[in-house]
Amino acid sequence: MAMTSNEGRGFTPEERDAFLTSGRLFAKIATVNEDGVPAISPVWYTWDGESFLVVSKERTGMVKNLKRDPRCGLLVDNFELPYMRVSVQGEIEFLGEEFDYVPPMMDMARRYLGEEGLPYAESTLVFPRVPFKVWPTRMTSWNGGGFDRTFQKDTVWTEVK
Repeated sequence: MAMTSNEGRGFTPEERDAFLTSGRLFAKIATVNEDGVPAISPVWYTWDGESFLVVSKERTGMVKNLKRDPRCGLLVDNFELPYMRVSVQGEIEFLGEEFDYVPPMMDMARRYLGEEGLPYAESTLVFPRVPFKVWPTRMTSWNGGGFDRTFQKDTVWTEVK
């Protein structure tokens, strides 16, 4: 797709799901610190078609912020042409101690580090983790085609039910 075309549009649900489950794309989660200053944290994630699963370290500022205010922004984008993205406004759900986060965490390690990264991931299991899901309330996306539509139109957010 030429960067100057008018073929840009939001993803279909199928395109969105394919994008979110491809490669080693990081999610960036935006939260607000206690003093009101925004903070952004890159995370590994899995997408199940409805929510993002994140297994975070317990002591991160992101987790502290989300315990105070469960609302967040989330962005998954690629850094090569064509530039594509999914932006989310959502709320998190902490999954609690009964949730077995080890299998999905090891799947994430395999996705992001490959088989050779599994020993590293296993060595971190001794540290406290906080699994949570980001449930989108609104989403917008871009397929990377040509001019970004926000040059000419406002961002279109889709309510998620």
